[in-house]
Amino acid sequence: MVAGPTWQCSDCDTYNDAAVRVCHVCETPRAAIRRDAPEPPAGKKAVPKTPATKKAAPTKKAATTRRPPAAKKRAAAAKRTPVAKSPPTSGRRTPPDLRSGMTGPSSPTVRGGAAPPLAMEALFGSSTAPVRTPPREATRGELVAGCGCLLFLAAVVIVPIVLLILNWSAVTSFVTGSDSAKPAPTASASGPCPKPMAEMLPEGTGARLVAAYSRDDLEERYAFCRTTAGKVFYFARMKDGEPYRDPTEARKSGNGYVVDFMPQGTSYHFRDGEVAAYDEDGKEIWTGELVPEASTD
Repeated sequence: MVAGPTWQCSDCDTYNDAAVRVCHVCETPRAAIRRDAPEPPAGKKAVPKTPATKKAAPTKKAATTRRPPAAKKRAAAAKRTPVAKSPPTSGRRTPPDLRSGMTGPSSPTVRGGAAPPLAMEALFGSSTAPVRTPPREATRGELVAGCGCLLFLAAVVIVPIVLLILNWSAVTSFVTGSDSAKPAPTASASGPCPKPMAEMLPEGTGARLVAAYSRDDLEERYAFCRTTAGKVFYFARMKDGEPYRDPTEARKSGNGYVVDFMPQGTSYHFRDGEVAAYDEDGKEIWTGELVPEASTD
């Protein structure tokens, strides 16, 4: 209820107190008053009266754009409503439609409130979520290069291992410095000197056969017998079936025997699986390979 002197607003026809300079409904200044209104009857509220015809706005208000009463009421209410200050964010920009007091048609917030965290994550994404790069598929050239590297590694590693296993015996003999292949056993003459040959020896009783040889390229055979006195005698035959000729005294030399023929001055040297003939000047005449035998036959 308004008591005392009043004035009526020219825009919304609302009665206002005389001390008020602005309409309390539409905030129109009192300078634009249309007329002074009489005091409303006691016990009744001041009700705006709608005139049959609107008077033209004063010249002072000609340049002002008039707003509907409902819009002015909402603007006045918005000015009186305190605006809540949004809390500071850690480097993340707040979207315009989520600021306090400003909500758009697509915003999930209510007027004057903040959007739920899940809704904000769905709309704008998480600032702490890691950025995942989709995996890149290998090209054909990269696949071929990878297969080639695998084949090269297999050739470098597997092939030497296989060769090492197949030639293990040769490797061990090379490392130890010995040949694992055993040489064929060499025949060694032994036993008593044959009776026809022993009978031709001086003091031939008890003589022993110490060596016997043959030749691959010839029919010649050679034999050596040692008497109980320690002397060694040489026997030879030129062809198979012939008897051995008279003995010739020989001497031991290193790992063989030397037979000197007098008065010719020649000599035979039996050593290291061969026989060599020398003249009186010590010049080698010929050589031949020897085959060890176990007997004189």
